[in-house]
Amino acid sequence: MFICVIREIRGEFISNYSVLDAARNNALWCDAVGRAHGAVGVFHDALWLSFGDMPRFYPNAVTLTPDGAAEQMAHIAELAAARARFAVKGSFANLDLRPLDCAVLLEATWLARPGDAPPPPATGDQWTIVGDAAELAVWEGAWAGLPPGLSWPGPEHIFPAALLAEPGVVFLAGRRNGKLVAGAVLNETGPVVGLSNVFTALFAPAGAAAECYIGAVALAGQLFPGRPLVGYERGDDLTLARQAGFQPIGKLRVWAR
Repeated sequence: MFICVIREIRGEFISNYSVLDAARNNALWCDAVGRAHGAVGVFHDALWLSFGDMPRFYPNAVTLTPDGAAEQMAHIAELAAARARFAVKGSFANLDLRPLDCAVLLEATWLARPGDAPPPPATGDQWTIVGDAAELAVWEGAWAGLPPGLSWPGPEHIFPAALLAEPGVVFLAGRRNGKLVAGAVLNETGPVVGLSNVFTALFAPAGAAAECYIGAVALAGQLFPGRPLVGYERGDDLTLARQAGFQPIGKLRVWAR
């Protein structure tokens, strides 16, 4: 029931994607970010789990299967006993964590884009790979909404330079007239490539948001030809992703205490 069949009438291709693939891809990305901050995680059969201090916006647990609720709840109860504050990404929107004093933080939609889908139209932005720590710091500054060229300082730093050496992880930067105006992250895991942290800078010109997903998808297609893309979005970003060829394949829910 968690398989979405996407049909493209003109190209006559059929591609199957599972929320299982998208959830594991996302858990591996969360694991990489956690390890970069010293918050080592563990993969169990039914979920990924970290008892460490995860950076802002990143959960302490990601469920990996719609089954195994008893195992998932047992591990999450251990997490609740060990930490006053934590977050859990319920990848299948089927857990109720209210008994652990949690509340729903957000709901979103899992997405997939076929690997053999036609490439998106060209945009006016130039997309490249972030190559070093200095460029990553500027990238994160733009991601965080800072003025042009400034780096993100202090304890809120989320993307350490160690992530540049993480296998399968690629940071993308979109520039217009030489200025970084957009960005995204790719992480390759098994059959799929995750696309996350898609953003346009606060100072980006009008229309940049509509082109951001298209530019990121185009470069992803060059770096990982023929590979399906997965991710999740909500609100206006969900609309932009669908305009770039993504289709919904399931729902997720993030709980927090």
